[in-house]
Amino acid sequence: MSMIRKILFASATSLAALAAAAPVQAEDHSPIVYNRAGNEVGVIQAIKPNGDAVMLPTQATLDLGYYDVTMPAASLKPRERGGWMTTMNNEQIAFLPPVSRRFFMPSGD
Repeated sequence: MSMIRKILFASATSLAALAAAAPVQAEDHSPIVYNRAGNEVGVIQAIKPNGDAVMLPTQATLDLGYYDVTMPAASLKPRERGGWMTTMNNEQIAFLPPVSRRFFMPSGD
């Protein structure tokens, strides 16, 4: 009986470690991002292959929302009530770098 408990404990521990080490997947949860206080601070638009999350900050909470920003996906944790929670505060989110855009440049011919 004790051998079965050891095997079950080892498998449960390894599954928990794999779940913690898995990269953030926006498809598994709601794309809404909340801060520690529970306020909505943004919506995840995409997850880049390099581990960055493209997020649109909310206009109501941060007075942003005009452009997407890049934030490290490592700062996002799954939230029990759905969505994601970030460890960043509002001031840090306000200074995240914007996603570079490609603008149309006329050829000049």
